[in-house]
Amino acid sequence: MTTRTGAEEPFTAWSEGAGSAAAALAARDPGTAHGAARDAVLAITMGEASARARLLAGLALLEMRRPTDASAEIAAALASLPVTLQSAARARLGEALSASGHPAEASEAYAGAAAIADPADRSRLTSARARSHLAAGQPAEAARAAGPGASEGDPSARLTLAQAWLALGDPRAAPALRGLAVDRAGETEGERAFASLRSAVPPVPLLLPDRLARARRLLAAARTQEALEEIGALDREIGEAPLLAVLRAMAMLQMGRPAEAERLASPVARLPGPGEPAAARFVMARATARQGRLDEAIGWYRRVAVERPIVPGLPASQQADLADDAAFLVAWLPYDAGRFAESVAPLRRFARDHPRARRAPDARWFSAWALLRAGDRPAARDALRGLASKETGALRSAALYWQGRLEPAPKRSAPFYRDAIVEAPDGWYALLSAARLASNGDAPASPAPLPPTALPDPPRDRRLAAAMALAVDLAGAGLHAETAALLQRLSRAPETRASASLVAEVAAFTGDPEVPFRMARDHLPPGIRARHWAYPVAHADVLPEAARRLGVDPALALAVMRRESAFVAAARSGAAAEGVLQLRPETARRLQALLGVARAADLSDPGENLRFGIAYLALLGDRFAESAAELAAYNAGPAAAAAWAREGAGLPLDEWVEGISFRETRQYVRGVMADWAVYRRMLGEPPMQIDPSKPISPPGSGVAF
Repeated sequence: MTTRTGAEEPFTAWSEGAGSAAAALAARDPGTAHGAARDAVLAITMGEASARARLLAGLALLEMRRPTDASAEIAAALASLPVTLQSAARARLGEALSASGHPAEASEAYAGAAAIADPADRSRLTSARARSHLAAGQPAEAARAAGPGASEGDPSARLTLAQAWLALGDPRAAPALRGLAVDRAGETEGERAFASLRSAVPPVPLLLPDRLARARRLLAAARTQEALEEIGALDREIGEAPLLAVLRAMAMLQMGRPAEAERLASPVARLPGPGEPAAARFVMARATARQGRLDEAIGWYRRVAVERPIVPGLPASQQADLADDAAFLVAWLPYDAGRFAESVAPLRRFARDHPRARRAPDARWFSAWALLRAGDRPAARDALRGLASKETGALRSAALYWQGRLEPAPKRSAPFYRDAIVEAPDGWYALLSAARLASNGDAPASPAPLPPTALPDPPRDRRLAAAMALAVDLAGAGLHAETAALLQRLSRAPETRASASLVAEVAAFTGDPEVPFRMARDHLPPGIRARHWAYPVAHADVLPEAARRLGVDPALALAVMRRESAFVAAARSGAAAEGVLQLRPETARRLQALLGVARAADLSDPGENLRFGIAYLALLGDRFAESAAELAAYNAGPAAAAAWAREGAGLPLDEWVEGISFRETRQYVRGVMADWAVYRRMLGEPPMQIDPSKPISPPGSGVAF
């Protein structure tokens, strides 16, 4: 037995205090972090250990909005901190000095941080230094500091340089701000540049081509209200024009007002030629389809598939697939209208003619499924057999499951269900197959145990080894933003695959769920630790308590987060949804009013995003009896889900999910339900109860936004 000596006790107290402080900072509990850091300072009062504790105390004070005290603590720590922490600590000192009203001193701190920083961090730090000069009323110094970063294309440096030029009366300011307001429309730098133009004395107007380009980009970024403001200003300048009509119609589509979109686009769509008339025909296709006039929509989509218009305000990813998607919808919309037999041949033709299209797997699946919906069971069985022989993964699992469903006797169904489970063991059809086997008294075989994930080898590259050690050191010092930025950079390096296990291990140690998830998803073979990285228990300081308080299964909230944002706190969708649970600001505002919350939610903050998102899940769960319908409402909105639940009331759950009209929502429901089952297993909860034959219930009253 070892007796603890007096010399050991201060180090034990220091390590407990410093470790607790770092953990509390990661959990966004700065009050606890500050108390623990002060305990560590008192345990060892000199040298590097004391400096690390004082840095932790300063970081906690910064989070507590006490920047003057924070700057004093961090400044006192600098002399004894190791070189590996110097740059990050000086940058945090700059942040504290800036927040406490000392921008000139902040600029010096940022300059010191940039001088010893990793080259990848210098542009960011130099931009921060330039902003401090600008805040200190030193535009000439700001321009000099921002210049190198601006010449390299850094948008933050470009903005600071342009604002410095504006303060100096430099004629280069106006074109620079105009360029940012257009090129980065909808992003932070673009909107700040636009605000600078409007607040200048006298205001600097955007030129007509700039306003048009800005309106397009705002629509593509789903910043609908801002786009409409630009379009309104253009109306006053140039009056009604085909392009403005198309842009306004696209905005109406984004706002869920297809009748208004049709009214605006119709006159333009009937004009001959490409350009705006062809783009308006795309609007007509989408608007008529959303209003249920599917034969009209088919005609419009047929023209879109041939004309391949450039549609203003359409995101680049959708523009790239526009012609193929239009051709698919020509084939698929008869299915959506209930004309199943009519849709089989067009869907098969699309799959044959567009084998690499994003919608080709959908076409192959629906050409088989339409036969089943048309009542032609022998032809459906043959089509499903063909899919099962040619496809792999989720599509083969689907074909096997529905082959089993078509068999009249449980014993003949069982082999198909077992094969579906083997093909995609963590998927939706494995979940359905296991439930079918269990209902027939035939317990499915336990999945094969996962092999151990190989322990990461020590990195042979000395730079990678140093970076890994630095990430651990930064995390232990409470510098979590710097840790995350470093790990993100390492995870996206060209040689990532070879070091993926090591990067995941270090990121998981620091409490980051997103990098391990991405490493497991994209680079690692199945294994025990890889499974935990692929299904991280993220935000454990907030999520379980918030979910249980509102009657939501924490495993469900985790599954939704996994599909919605892949654990990226800064995620933003094309529909303007934000954060880890992808809430739209309008939805958050309505929840805020409904819940009686005085302060608007900061959707970029994972804790606030989770609380509001889980509250929304709870409200949807009150309205929709089946979890699948609740998830459809979360993804597509309660109005669409309620319509599907009313029209499909009485259908078995498995058939109802296959009939969800929106491809994205159909895949979303299947994916989240499957992930929910995996999370319950991982958390040691009882297996998720699912009955594929349970009839869908009509929606109840409740939340409609």
